[in-house]
Amino acid sequence: MAATETVRVIRPAKPDNIGNRPGSAVAQWDVPGWQCAPGPSREAGAGVGQVESDGTLYGPPVTAVNRIVSGGIQPTDKIRVRGDDYQVVGRVQDWGSSGSVVVLKRVTG
Repeated sequence: MAATETVRVIRPAKPDNIGNRPGSAVAQWDVPGWQCAPGPSREAGAGVGQVESDGTLYGPPVTAVNRIVSGGIQPTDKIRVRGDDYQVVGRVQDWGSSGSVVVLKRVTG
C-alpha cells in the first residue's frame, strides 16, 4: 500500500445576517490517512492567465473523518494538500468501510 498523508480541511466562517464573511474566522482540522491522485491541468483560455487543476483524494471512511471534522467535509470547504488549497467539488463519496473519495479543483491566476 502506498504511503498516506495528512490534509487540512479549511472551513470559512459562516456569513453574518447581511451576507458578509469575517475574513479571518475559519475552522481547520488536520485529517490523516489520505492518498492524493493529481489530475489534469488546463488553461482557462487564451490571454486569461488562469489554470484549473483537478485532483482526487482517497481516504478513510466517512465515519472516521466525521470524528475529526465537525459536520464532516462539506462542498463549501477547502482542502490543503501539499501546500496548495483546493475547493471541494460536490459531496464526499462514501464507500462505507472501504473509505471515502473527495474530488478537488484548484484555480490559479
